[in-house]
Amino acid sequence: MSTEAKAQAANEAETNEVVEDATTHLKKVTVTAQRREESLQDVPIAISVIDAAALADSNYTAIADIQYLSPGVNFNSNFGGGFNIRGIGTQSLLMTAEQSVGLVIDGVVQGLPEVSFAGPSYQTMTDIERIEVLKGPQGTLFGKNSSAGIIQIITKNPQLNETTLEAAISYGTDNETNSSATLNVPLGQKAALRVNGVYQQRDGFVENRLTNQDIWSHERLGFRGKLLVEPTDSLSLLFTGEYRRLIDDANGAWTLRECGSGFLGFVPCDELAAFDIVAGPENMAGAWDGKNYTRQTNTSLSMEANWDTPIGTITSISAYRDLEQRIAVDTDATPTEVYSYNHNTSGGDQFTQELRLNGERNIFNYTLGAYYYHATPFQRGTNGGKLTFLPDESPFILSAVAIGPGAASGYAVDVQAETESTAIFGQLEAEVSPGLTLIAGGRYTSDDVEQTIRYFDLPFMCATAFAFGGDCHPSDTPPTPTTAATSADEFTYKLTAQYYVTPNINIYSSYARGYKGPLIAYPANRPQELVRPETSKSWEAGIKSTLLDGTLNLNVDVFKTTYDDFQGQQRVGTPPVYYYTTTNAGGLETKGIEADAQWQATPNLQFGASVSYIPTEFTEFAVQCYDQYTNPANPIGECNYIQPGLPADAPPQFNASGYPQIYSPEWTYTLSGDYSVPVGTQGTLDFHADWNYRSETYGVVADTNAINEGYGLLNGQISYMPNDQSWRIAVFGRNLLDEKFVAGIFRTPFDSGNYGTDPLSTLGYSNIPALDSNRTLGVKLNVFFGS
Repeated sequence: MSTEAKAQAANEAETNEVVEDATTHLKKVTVTAQRREESLQDVPIAISVIDAAALADSNYTAIADIQYLSPGVNFNSNFGGGFNIRGIGTQSLLMTAEQSVGLVIDGVVQGLPEVSFAGPSYQTMTDIERIEVLKGPQGTLFGKNSSAGIIQIITKNPQLNETTLEAAISYGTDNETNSSATLNVPLGQKAALRVNGVYQQRDGFVENRLTNQDIWSHERLGFRGKLLVEPTDSLSLLFTGEYRRLIDDANGAWTLRECGSGFLGFVPCDELAAFDIVAGPENMAGAWDGKNYTRQTNTSLSMEANWDTPIGTITSISAYRDLEQRIAVDTDATPTEVYSYNHNTSGGDQFTQELRLNGERNIFNYTLGAYYYHATPFQRGTNGGKLTFLPDESPFILSAVAIGPGAASGYAVDVQAETESTAIFGQLEAEVSPGLTLIAGGRYTSDDVEQTIRYFDLPFMCATAFAFGGDCHPSDTPPTPTTAATSADEFTYKLTAQYYVTPNINIYSSYARGYKGPLIAYPANRPQELVRPETSKSWEAGIKSTLLDGTLNLNVDVFKTTYDDFQGQQRVGTPPVYYYTTTNAGGLETKGIEADAQWQATPNLQFGASVSYIPTEFTEFAVQCYDQYTNPANPIGECNYIQPGLPADAPPQFNASGYPQIYSPEWTYTLSGDYSVPVGTQGTLDFHADWNYRSETYGVVADTNAINEGYGLLNGQISYMPNDQSWRIAVFGRNLLDEKFVAGIFRTPFDSGNYGTDPLSTLGYSNIPALDSNRTLGVKLNVFFGS
């Protein structure tokens, strides 16, 4: 990928209003942020673009790693997490939940919930043309769940009349192996086929001292085929099929960070002391007797048709996706069987259809479209253990199911949901006077959600009362299935004004309304609850400029976004008995400033820099009280808040107003440099380095015990490529300074004692390990054949 991209960078002569020697100017970057091809510098949206060359030089391979390449983007790897843009993202384990940040691959929204720790974090990035990060509400032109932004991944299409074979392989620390191959072949004069295969694997880096094996290894396999057919000059058809498989052996396990008071005599730290495991921020060891794994398969098919007509280009994208993920987590994280059986299968299928018209007439550019989304997500789970009430050798486990009204029945649970969304949308752009362009867009969305919870019997799982002489189940038959449904309709819009101060400098301002659909929660031992849609109001202003005779691009924007009925996840219940649920958190505000610069200092030297300052703040969020502990998770004496809409007898909570959103650093910045040195007349030696920094973040809302300190990562690469560009060899390093950090911090299950005891109990905390918290060194080889 890097060979092809660097060759293009060296030869293109396109810049905004610049047609001089291309080697002394920045290349033009084309994006499709407004559903048509435009120069990045002409689009009045805050966008970060990561091209194939930048991906190759970074040596990152998973979608979650985008957070290290685009400031203001972060990934929450905790239960049900996902991407944050400008501090906003969704964390939810619910089947009907949407992400605030939409993930779009080749025009198709990836809408199915991925509730494991892996989720999109382990999806591979291969044969990528570019990644566009669109910041702020993007619901006007894109499909579902884009109230905070869009991450749009564009993979490479087949090329007519070209026969090429590209292959790459790298090997590094902990047997990290990444290999891929891409074949492009013409099928006559009007068709071409592009086939890509990728295989990635790495050994574990977390010790399981019970089995004397390292866990957190992974293996990824993927295939993608694209067939392009252009029967006429005005019609093109693109057929895509993809299969991805992920296997890991612990992307979900955690390590103890801070010891707590345990649970009914079970103290995790004491159980692990026999294995010389000491809790701490850098603890990467444990002793697990239960299974920890993810098994994920993802199959997708799509067909995109583009037809040029007198009124514009008509685009149709039809897509089907099937997802299945099996996960297991040893929840007690010790050699005992207190809670070692936590097996869940989830996934579903989705169908999407988009029809769009893009055209221009006189001073107008216009986009009109319709969108349909249908998905059937599911979750089938079995959760339990001895819970200290049964001996480890007992053939039975006690249910720890925390879903729906039958949670205490001792039966396993099966959740089936159906979500349907339809929308019509449009955008009109007009240059009303020289240099001044006005843009107005709108979208009407209708969402329907239905969810059914059923229970089924497993012969080895019983209700807790069984441990005290009771029956295995309170009733001889599983609880009656329950069904809940909700719907919502919303009109969202975006208004933008853009003015060219000079041909190479333009300023813009916009106002947008964002929307994320309703969902259905299933709190333990309670009826299903309807969660209202999440809406937002966003203001943004920015400047995009090409300076210093085309050698410098400098873009700056400021913004403010307020969210109402923010859908937030919290842990509910009186410790140590609790469950996760998602509610309308109330209000959340994010604001800040972002800047991005690219400078071609000399024909052989380029610098990049970007920075984001984004403080977030809840204006209302009622969370469970954790003040009666030796290490209180919220200020003592402030558990006196009753969220509006709750019953009068509801227990008081803590209002997290004023606290930041989780996994959202105030400061992020990146610095990068690329330098090329000719090696005689034979080839080129390339040097690349980049630095990414992010400030501290909360892992749990308002909990100062769960603050992850800020950290920076230094990466580098040195490569050699001959002038014929037929191969490239490189040595690389990620996290060269061996900076230690964790992906997240949360309260350890079964390690909090009891609420309000005398003496007070202590809360325990755990680390979510991070792959790139260890230095990785490696070598790689790229080869290219064909023309």
